[in-house]
Amino acid sequence: MLDMDCDVLVIGGGVTGVAAATAAARNGANTILLESKPFLGGNATTGLCLHNFITRYGRQVVFGIAQEIVDRLIKMGGAVGHIPYGGFVHSVTPVDGELFRILSTELLDEAGVTVFLGVNVVGTVRDRGNVTGVQVAVKGGIRTIRAKTYIDASGDADVVAAAGANYTKGDRKTGKMQPVSMVLRCYGTNNKEIAQAIAVSTPAMATRADHPEPIPVYFNGAFSQWNDIIRENQIFPNEDHKVFFNTVWPNHINVNTSAVVGIDGTDPLSLSRATVELTKQVYRISQFLKENVPGFQNAYFVPSAFAGVRETRRIEGLYEITDEDVTIGRKFEDTIGQICFPVDIHDPDTGQASFYQIGDDGAFDIPFRALIPKGLQNILVAGRCVSATSFANGATRNMAPCLVMGQSAGVAAAMASQQNLTFTQLNIHKLQENLEEQGVYLGERSNKRVTHPTI
Repeated sequence: MLDMDCDVLVIGGGVTGVAAATAAARNGANTILLESKPFLGGNATTGLCLHNFITRYGRQVVFGIAQEIVDRLIKMGGAVGHIPYGGFVHSVTPVDGELFRILSTELLDEAGVTVFLGVNVVGTVRDRGNVTGVQVAVKGGIRTIRAKTYIDASGDADVVAAAGANYTKGDRKTGKMQPVSMVLRCYGTNNKEIAQAIAVSTPAMATRADHPEPIPVYFNGAFSQWNDIIRENQIFPNEDHKVFFNTVWPNHINVNTSAVVGIDGTDPLSLSRATVELTKQVYRISQFLKENVPGFQNAYFVPSAFAGVRETRRIEGLYEITDEDVTIGRKFEDTIGQICFPVDIHDPDTGQASFYQIGDDGAFDIPFRALIPKGLQNILVAGRCVSATSFANGATRNMAPCLVMGQSAGVAAAMASQQNLTFTQLNIHKLQENLEEQGVYLGERSNKRVTHPTI
């Protein structure tokens, strides 16, 4: 029978949870990871890019486990590195989704993490400010898993919400959330033809060890030239619809353009309805592509296995990352990493994407306090449900920031469990030293950083 007690319990096996559990175990903690799906890797398994490692000014600020993943994927044939791009970001980091899933599994196994798949959180056990157990539904019944420290990497703050902590869902004024999408995976494509037909800017080009001729690995476009067909067949809810392509292969490409609005990703019925609609939608898109867009004429298509959710709950933390923090590129005394991907907002009503750049040097700090829920002492939240405004969440929710937050949370959780400390008692300077030793970039920590009361 599985030992249901551990030092660090990580809930969620997406990119955040993979980094968190790997880091916690590498730092000596007996670690268990829970994931509701039957596989690991989350949204990266769909083939989405790991946005974003390098600022718009060309300075890399994301390293650590995130960079280790890219380096190992390059050796596996599942990545091509950080490729310059002249669009809304300085560079892109495309990956192969299936190889990312395999590598995620290997990372956790190498670190000695106990992985528990097909698990759903149904409740928590709480003693005042401490979470003392997480109740999960598994085959055979309800089990309670207990840990010294916890990391909620569920994306939806499931554990923190179940423990009774406060959170915001969607926009504070309207309650609306960004639409959910499903990536369309296309095989047997001619990617050069596709880029020539639809790209609105110069594609990011890269080579592979097994394919030395440069191939387009990332570009964005719009379906404006087919507006009449789109309108007639009701393929999208708006004209001039934007589309994003990425790949690491010459003959396989991922298409990110679908959207269903008005969905609550924390409501299983709502999300199931969206998954049904998205599956039908991406099929219609696949037929449109095959019939109209050069390069897709000999392709076959596979929808992703699940819907991608951009926005649901965001915790009320000891600090909330604000709109201004992003727009001026604010730096903090308790930083645990940096974010350089621009704010990416998909309109809740139309699905149309807009981007807003980060100020100052093109990066802002992640303050440790934004990972600590108010009223709870032994749990951290990492990933897209950290404490941030809806606007700031447009940057924090992306996968490179999630990998950074995951690693930093894993190191902090291991330290707190070993020292029998709450997260507010943790020595932030020692945490930062450990993070820097393990490859996390914290910027130039100096007197110019904003100082806040001790956590």
